[in-house]
Amino acid sequence: MAKKKQPAGFEKSGNDRPVRPAVPKPAPSTAPPVRSTRPADAPTRPPVRPAASSPVSPSLPIDARPVTWWPPLVLTLLGFLLYINTYGHQYALDDIAAISQNLFVKKGIAGIPDLLRTEFWHFSNISLGYYRPLSLITFALEQEYFKDNAHISHMINAGLYGLTGLVIGVLLQKWLPNQIITAFLIGVVFMAHPLHTEIVANIKGRDEILSFLFISLMLLSYWRYLETKQVGWLIGACLSLYLAFLSKESSIVSLALIPAMQYWFARQSIWQSLISLWPFLVVAALFFYQKKAMIGTLSGNPPVDWANYPYALEKTQKSTMFKFLTYYIRLLVLPHPLVYDYSYNVIPSGSKGDLLTWTGFLGLLAMIWLTWKGFVKRTLWGFGLFWFFVTMAPGLGFIWFRGGILAERFTYAAVMGFGFVLIWALQKLLVRNAPDNDNVPATRPVLVQYAPLLGLMAVVAGLYSFKTVERNRDWENNFVLFNSALPYAPNSCQVQRHVANEWIEKGLKDRAKADSIAAAVNGIKPRPTPEQVKKGQALIDSNLARANKHGRWALDHLQESTRIYPSFGEAYFSMAYVFQKITPNVDSAKYYYKQTIRAASAYAPAYNNLGVIYQGEGFAENNRKKLELASYYYNQSMIVNPAYVDGQNNRASLLKATGLDVKMLPDSVIRKY
Repeated sequence: MAKKKQPAGFEKSGNDRPVRPAVPKPAPSTAPPVRSTRPADAPTRPPVRPAASSPVSPSLPIDARPVTWWPPLVLTLLGFLLYINTYGHQYALDDIAAISQNLFVKKGIAGIPDLLRTEFWHFSNISLGYYRPLSLITFALEQEYFKDNAHISHMINAGLYGLTGLVIGVLLQKWLPNQIITAFLIGVVFMAHPLHTEIVANIKGRDEILSFLFISLMLLSYWRYLETKQVGWLIGACLSLYLAFLSKESSIVSLALIPAMQYWFARQSIWQSLISLWPFLVVAALFFYQKKAMIGTLSGNPPVDWANYPYALEKTQKSTMFKFLTYYIRLLVLPHPLVYDYSYNVIPSGSKGDLLTWTGFLGLLAMIWLTWKGFVKRTLWGFGLFWFFVTMAPGLGFIWFRGGILAERFTYAAVMGFGFVLIWALQKLLVRNAPDNDNVPATRPVLVQYAPLLGLMAVVAGLYSFKTVERNRDWENNFVLFNSALPYAPNSCQVQRHVANEWIEKGLKDRAKADSIAAAVNGIKPRPTPEQVKKGQALIDSNLARANKHGRWALDHLQESTRIYPSFGEAYFSMAYVFQKITPNVDSAKYYYKQTIRAASAYAPAYNNLGVIYQGEGFAENNRKKLELASYYYNQSMIVNPAYVDGQNNRASLLKATGLDVKMLPDSVIRKY
């Protein structure tokens, strides 16, 4: 073994102990001998940095970490600019039900108390148990001051998204001190990712935007509490969590992010991180108490139908969840193509013999094992995987427990976890001697070190941004959105029906235009000339031909929809509507309305429209039996949906005109007519 070099002024003795060199002995002393201490210049062992998993936790408050402000500001600007081409868009998809058809939203400020007491889909004749009043309240405020101005709503969505960029830009720097580039690139992945278009470009997606924004604010406020120990920041964190709950109750999963943040980035112990949850658990308990008190349920009574919950009917929820995990990961890496609807039967059920199901199952096991390893070692990629699992829990649980369909919006928060893993992997691959923490100095200038990573991420962010801007255009209105999905989801019964309904809308406008031309010609005084009649008839025929063409196109898509899903009641309803309003055929309209009732017995509009047909025939033929049928069907529409306004109004009008209020009829009468 090599001998240790001794400090100057020492020499070796026989037992390898250092002794002083020979010097004249002092005069004898009666004092007891004193043991010499180690010289100041003796060699010492270099300091050893404690392992990341050391059980010793830093005391609170932790050291305050500074923030460089240009990255959060760039992320904010990026959020605004990526969605600037949505500012001129109209209402689309769920915007109609959440805003246009929500009578409490339409009341403006006066409707806010009712919004606090009702489910999210109250006016859609379904009870999913969703209590999300905050986004609806913002819609009501917009109705109060801007009426049906969808452009303002789109601007607000983009503004909130930009604000999200500001918050996560600051939060990431708090978590990753002195790693500005790493934190910034994770934020870029989140802000530019095309999977967010469904949330930001669709106004209804504001519930997701607000939920994630307030979760981020909650985490940032609590971090400031860890830095300062000021109770005001803790109160702010609790308030942010409550607002996140009011935005979307699935924010409950964010409770797992609070101790994870402390464990990974504040280096607190597991127990210390978990015990700090108690004020947030109180907030959660109070919110769910409020929800139960306001809407009377915590889970609702979701319908079980083939269009939206097919895997529950096929009893393949678990295997399909593994299959969907594969799809979600693929969309995170390669977000193309993007489709607004994955209803039955875009993605067939998972099964024991399905390759994608096994890929998802084995991938899940591997990711769980990696997450555990990353947890033990407190790695950046471990936190990313943990974040992914936590934020994807509601989306995967929607499949596992309710048999629901895949939806791109479920990945909104999970993109952040993907960003952590992606940037960590690229940094390991492209950045040599990259510092893992603040205590390891860089060997070269930072920009030189990170040049390959920055170059590649410029390409990735550019492609993501291009896809985002392109995808935004599909959300302009329903017609553009629904037709954009046809090439990629031809097997979706909902997409086929939605496209058909858009052609029905065009057909109705053609019929209305033909009727207005006829009324204008007939209204000419004293009487229209032959030339005016001829010209008017040509215009009427042209519009009727277009209406019939649009009606035929609608029926083609509806027949495809019912081929995919033979018991699709809403598709039969649309068929009946074509025959009632566009290409008049009363017998066909009656037949398909009754088909709707057989397939979807709780679909109130079908009963109401049958009542309208029988009422028209009853007055035209002076047939009391048909008027009784009209009254019966109006009452049936109110039985299946007591909040259905059209049924209420039509029943009241017929009662006033005829005195009829029929609640029961023999089956023989119903079948006869």
